[in-house]
Amino acid sequence: MRNVIVEMAQQQAQAAIRRAVVPAAIGVVALVFFLFSLVALFAALFFLEEPIYEPRSAALIIAAVAFVLGLVALLFLMVGRRPKPSPPPPDRTLPQLVTLLAQAAPSVAPRRAAFAAALLALALGLMSRGSSTDKK
Repeated sequence: MRNVIVEMAQQQAQAAIRRAVVPAAIGVVALVFFLFSLVALFAALFFLEEPIYEPRSAALIIAAVAFVLGLVALLFLMVGRRPKPSPPPPDRTLPQLVTLLAQAAPSVAPRRAAFAAALLALALGLMSRGSSTDKK
């Protein structure tokens, strides 16, 4: 019975890791491409400004533009509001655990059955407490 519970927990952990890693990897690739395009944009702007101003002044102008764009990006990060996260999907582990406990109940000693029932009641209480929708 322990092996089944451990296997279920490992499967859920692996699924959660996959859900987190794939979007993060795609985000890193997108970030690299955006950085390349930004470098190319600033290089083009430098070569556009260099004949009008001397190279030192053109480099300072480009650095100032980059600094201001960075401040604007930080401003949007600080001010931007994120939407409320959607509620988590229902956890199907508890019904499976209850089924396993019910199947194993006839072969379990009375003390262990009482202990398992107490743990189950505690888990149900914590789950119902955590799923309250009127939290502030």
